[in-house]
Amino acid sequence: MIWTIARHEWRRLHSAITFWLLLAFAQLLIAWLAFAQLETFATIAPQLTAAGAPLSAMDLVVVPTFNSLVLLLLLAAPLLAMGSLAGEVRSGRIALWLAAPVAALRIVAGKVIGLWLALLPPLATCMLTLAALGLAIEIDPTRFVLAATMLAVFTLWLSCMGVFLSSLFDHPAAALAACYGILLFLWLLDSLSGSQAAWSWWALLPHLEPAFDGLLRSQDIVFFVASGAAAWLLAGYRVARRRGEL
Repeated sequence: MIWTIARHEWRRLHSAITFWLLLAFAQLLIAWLAFAQLETFATIAPQLTAAGAPLSAMDLVVVPTFNSLVLLLLLAAPLLAMGSLAGEVRSGRIALWLAAPVAALRIVAGKVIGLWLALLPPLATCMLTLAALGLAIEIDPTRFVLAATMLAVFTLWLSCMGVFLSSLFDHPAAALAACYGILLFLWLLDSLSGSQAAWSWWALLPHLEPAFDGLLRSQDIVFFVASGAAAWLLAGYRVARRRGEL
């Protein structure tokens, strides 16, 4: 049943013009940023070689584009997630979901997986664009695969957060505003506070940047798994409350 719900959510998102606009915009923006970084690298490459700098094209072209892709996913995910549950409430279809003989957590899991599958095509096309740069520059395949895997985990985390925040509201616009407010705050948290601050563990970039540098840390996996699972459970709790089960 989870996969049936996920397939339904995937089809709903793909039938909307918003998905295709996001896909096209993401592809164009990442391509432009990548080739702009490549042009800059080509200009300073002789100076780096003469100075013996350890920086490579991977560090100066691909990794900065990864950081831009993170921000792009942060902006795209709420647009797709806002209607996952809040849209059902707004349209009145939530009554059908609540009447279905499916556990609340299974409904939420299906919504999360469907949203994640909708976010994977923009991520995949952007990664293919960056991989194509390997025809012109040297790309570390291990670092590239690790970064791509971490970004896939990040999109799953975004899906969990988006569905949870959508479950808190009865209007998609309110869910969208909440998603943007919280996700952008977590994205900026590292620059707003020092690394020694008690709340710095919630900052997003410190959990992503090590993977971009080729380092897989257990605390980063724990962050995404724990917070994503908590969001899933809380969204299931909200659906169960609407049913009157709790």
